[in-house]
Amino acid sequence: MKIQYWKDPSLEEDHIDVHYRQETETIDVIREFFSSFNSIMGKKEDGMHKIHPGSIYYLEVVDRKLFAYQEKEVYQLDYSLRNYLELFGTNGFVQIGKSMAVNIYKVNRLKADLNMRLRLQMDNGEVLILNRNYKKAFLEMLKHIKEVCYENN
Repeated sequence: MKIQYWKDPSLEEDHIDVHYRQETETIDVIREFFSSFNSIMGKKEDGMHKIHPGSIYYLEVVDRKLFAYQEKEVYQLDYSLRNYLELFGTNGFVQIGKSMAVNIYKVNRLKADLNMRLRLQMDNGEVLILNRNYKKAFLEMLKHIKEVCYENN
């Protein structure tokens, strides 16, 4: 796959064109990646903020409210966990527990834990526990992403 970059200060808006011969898993991943730049609204004490799903490290349900954790910020979202995963699951989000989901693109390292669980170290240093009931789906998504990455090489 060939990638080219052009800088043009006369453009009114940045844009990206993707040219391809046929639909492949790589093209699907590229499409999903760019769709993650669609913004959603998150609440904080000082009001509503526009955030991008791709910037979210993980999601957690606390007291029936969904919270999105970015590198250093936390926002409340007006979604249920299930609804969020239906809308944005193709952007790398996968459930890792009954009340938690992770952006697989923000996972830095995996480490085995007790009772067949996994410890997920995030890019921001936080550590999350992958419940063994959700391990298969997580590893399948990881395998899919890895295969697509190798397809590019």
